[in-house]
Amino acid sequence: MKFFLHPDLKQFKRSTAVILPKDIGPIISILALSKDHEVVEIGGGSGFLSFYLARIVKKLYIYEKREDFYKNLIHNLKNFNNVEIKNEDGRNAKENAYAYIIDSSEFMDILPNILEKSNWIVLYLPQIVQARDAALFLSKHSYKTWIVRSYLEEWDFDEKILKPKNKQLTHTAFLVFGNKI
Repeated sequence: MKFFLHPDLKQFKRSTAVILPKDIGPIISILALSKDHEVVEIGGGSGFLSFYLARIVKKLYIYEKREDFYKNLIHNLKNFNNVEIKNEDGRNAKENAYAYIIDSSEFMDILPNILEKSNWIVLYLPQIVQARDAALFLSKHSYKTWIVRSYLEEWDFDEKILKPKNKQLTHTAFLVFGNKI
């Protein structure tokens, strides 16, 4: 499935698992992101999601507490002047923004600190129990919530065959969307 990546992403230094376009698309479309929005991303990793966000939004703030990941983000996103990358823990996020997007195993420690800073919160979580816990937490704090999992199925084809490929990347993560009521 590497051909689904934008060519610029193939040049990125990767130090983490990455958020793939099959999950990035729903994030961008459900949030209806535009050039008028400011977004905070907590847990920038290698910057795949950041790359797409920076091409759309007015300002992107990224919190990445691991210094090695932070250095990769600086390198990978060097061509964007609307991105501010901070080598800090996401619990320190101060910005009021249109949306907060969290890709961190410490999401339950981060959520209480950002509830009043945004009307949209999105979490990228690998396990369904994490997704349930995040959705319940947001629901209890006046957020309408959804748990989403996206699929992208690649197909083999020629003049004689048309069938799904035998090997597929099906599960990457659950997306939890919260919209302040």
